[in-house]
Amino acid sequence: MKFKKIAMLAASAFAVFSVVPHVSADTNVQKVIDETYVKPDYVLGYSLDQSQIEQTLSLLNYDGSKDKEEWKTMTPEVYSSIMNVANDDSLELYSSVKIQKLGKNKPLEVNIVTPQNITKVTADMYRNAAATLGLEHAQITVASPVQVTGESALAGIYYSLEKNGAKVSQESKNLAQEELTTLAGINEENAGKKNFDADKLNVALTDIKTAVANAKNNKKDLSKDDIQKIVEETLKNYKLDGAMSSKQINLIINFAVNLSKSNVVSNKNFTKTLTDLKDSIVDKAGDTFNNINLNFDANPIMKDSGNFFTNVWNAIAGFFVGIWNAIVKFFS
Repeated sequence: MKFKKIAMLAASAFAVFSVVPHVSADTNVQKVIDETYVKPDYVLGYSLDQSQIEQTLSLLNYDGSKDKEEWKTMTPEVYSSIMNVANDDSLELYSSVKIQKLGKNKPLEVNIVTPQNITKVTADMYRNAAATLGLEHAQITVASPVQVTGESALAGIYYSLEKNGAKVSQESKNLAQEELTTLAGINEENAGKKNFDADKLNVALTDIKTAVANAKNNKKDLSKDDIQKIVEETLKNYKLDGAMSSKQINLIINFAVNLSKSNVVSNKNFTKTLTDLKDSIVDKAGDTFNNINLNFDANPIMKDSGNFFTNVWNAIAGFFVGIWNAIVKFFS
């Protein structure tokens, strides 16, 4: 009878252990690109007039004889739906994008063909945000015939993906948009400042996201203090701490906190995409990264931090050890 009760208790404990939820991110974004974007897809801004449409299509190298016969239009209604904001008919949307697949060994590419007209967002900012969205290897081309901030182009990417069957969670969209807005705002505020460099900020962010992802995938429960340490030490490594205000640093901390709570980091290819992005930025940056430790790893900073999942596993292991000892004692 005693043995039966112990066995039932052990079975109950195993049942509790087996239903610990496993959370994974939507990973079909890249799959949809690989399978659907054999021909490039185009999303044009709603505010373009006919001559601007023709100009933009030309800038994006649209070929009516080879490409898809129709392009998509980013209307205010579509934008409000995708971005989960109120519909505003007065919204001006000029940024336009082309998305096409690349081979698996190719990095994520973004080409702004009208850099003079995209005033706030750089190609690498788009790439960082696209990686957060779940893209791993693709080519994105951005154009606008008039001067715009360029932030709405990311919504065009969401729209294209969703219309082609990708499941892009609102969480992923919010994070990617937060990241792009944060990077663009910091870059604009620090333009011309001696100690600030946009390439360093983009690379620092790839390291921050990698550190958060690695910690979460190793089942480390990150506190806000942990994440603050990651951000501050990473920015210090890239010699950006003295160039950025506390408000700007807090924006990055808040983004990293939101990222740590998301399913985005559980995508198994997320950190590889970030490494590829980091390498490509460094390669084209010349001597910008001289005397910078490019192998910096922020994870050891948190080695003494509390870990909820480790405590749970240890408690479960201890429980089973206790049961085993009870069984041994019963039969001895």
